[in-house]
Amino acid sequence: MTAIKYKSSEEIGSLIESEIRIRHIDQVFILVDNTTNRLCLSKINTANISPTIITLDLNEQSKDLDHVVRLWDIFMENMATRHSLLINVGGGLICDIGGFAAATYKRGMHFINIPTTLLATIDAATGGKNGINYRGVKNMIGTFVPADLIIINPTFFETLDTENRLSGYAEMIKHSLIGDNILFEQTMSYDIEKFDIKRLSLLLKQNLDLKQRITENDPLDNGIRKSLNFGHTIGHALEAESISKGHTILHGYAVMWGMLAEIYLSVIKLKFDKSVLHTMMSFAKEHYGSFPFTCKEYEEIYNYMKHDKKNSGDEINFSLLAGIGDVRLNQSATKEEIFEALDYIREN
Repeated sequence: MTAIKYKSSEEIGSLIESEIRIRHIDQVFILVDNTTNRLCLSKINTANISPTIITLDLNEQSKDLDHVVRLWDIFMENMATRHSLLINVGGGLICDIGGFAAATYKRGMHFINIPTTLLATIDAATGGKNGINYRGVKNMIGTFVPADLIIINPTFFETLDTENRLSGYAEMIKHSLIGDNILFEQTMSYDIEKFDIKRLSLLLKQNLDLKQRITENDPLDNGIRKSLNFGHTIGHALEAESISKGHTILHGYAVMWGMLAEIYLSVIKLKFDKSVLHTMMSFAKEHYGSFPFTCKEYEEIYNYMKHDKKNSGDEINFSLLAGIGDVRLNQSATKEEIFEALDYIREN
């Protein structure tokens, strides 16, 4: 099990030094993007580590093999070994690309994730999946290799704008829906505008405890781990469509609309409580705005869904809800039902 440590900025450096000694690390690389290099890296004491700093200028379109190759080249030029360490300091793109590059270089070098966004903490940094996009499809190429250590400092989230806070919070809502009624009520009652870090940290720990229990029981995504994909069959397709059209939406926004559509499918196929759908629709309209797609894009969205990794044969598979905390895996829906679900979230 990957250890998750909650540390202040002042404590992170000494924790990394301890890991270097314990694991007999021969050299250290730190991967950042321009934003985390400016806002977060200076808060981590690296004076006793002497790392090689790698800065990438990233967006969702650059989560690709070219950037992974660039990292492999840097590792080779610096004579990195399997006993070297990569520290990923940043959001989901950094954790995904860095994790994939480290997991595949010489069949695996050490890596640590220090997520600096709420979304990365809930999603890419934890759970052991590392992926890159291929031919426009989200996370088509990837590995199941967990980080050696995950270090969380919630004060980094204070650097986020409201949209990026909401993007991460959508994944927390997803966890609450597959979790239980108490966690769902606590999550929906949290004041995202006030953004109380102390209360958020308590909710975050419950979220990550839930995710770790699931991923430990099913590390390779063959069974119960598929519950974590709730909202993502449609959500990933919406995200891919937005990228192809050049108006990229944040991952959490795509997941929020994906969850709404898949809750609708849960209502018509599994008799899920329709009042939860109404609650979620009101919350989404207030915080996430309007559904940014038209019916003219449905066919392309559906085509992206055909590439979802949960699919078997020609069927598009979903993880749907019969109730809060009652996830039903490998559920199918017709094309007409999927379009009906998209119509519902677009029109309401």
